[in-house]
Amino acid sequence: MIEDLPWEEFAGHPDTHIAKLEEREEGLQKDLYKVRQELRLARQLKKHKDTAEEWRRNDIPDQRQSAADDEDDDTTAVNAQGQTRKDRIREIMRQDPMRLWKAGSMAEALGEPAKTKSVRVTMDELMRAGELVKHPGSNYQHAAGIRPTP
Repeated sequence: MIEDLPWEEFAGHPDTHIAKLEEREEGLQKDLYKVRQELRLARQLKKHKDTAEEWRRNDIPDQRQSAADDEDDDTTAVNAQGQTRKDRIREIMRQDPMRLWKAGSMAEALGEPAKTKSVRVTMDELMRAGELVKHPGSNYQHAAGIRPTP
């Protein structure tokens, strides 16, 4: 560094030393950038760990666990009789294939009035599979209830 240089050499050829010092400064800036990035990541990690620890102390469930545990909106969720939501919708709609169903009324028929959105998603999946037909106004009908046009 500059304090290691003899004054006469430094004073005699400042251009060479300026270039070397600028090169050294650039390298230090790159190193400083890397250190700042690592410090930022370390602080983020600490913040997340502290949050998780606070949640554990206060018996707050981890969001990822609660989403997986409460995933009864899944169309493969099985009821007490061992039927999935899709199976139950098929069964109800087969009873009267001519009837038009709204997702809300189907959710009530399934005994899940708070799950209207999930029922709508399931009915849309059945519609894409060709088992249901969706009419204007979001009315669903069993595909067997549709009469072929001559």
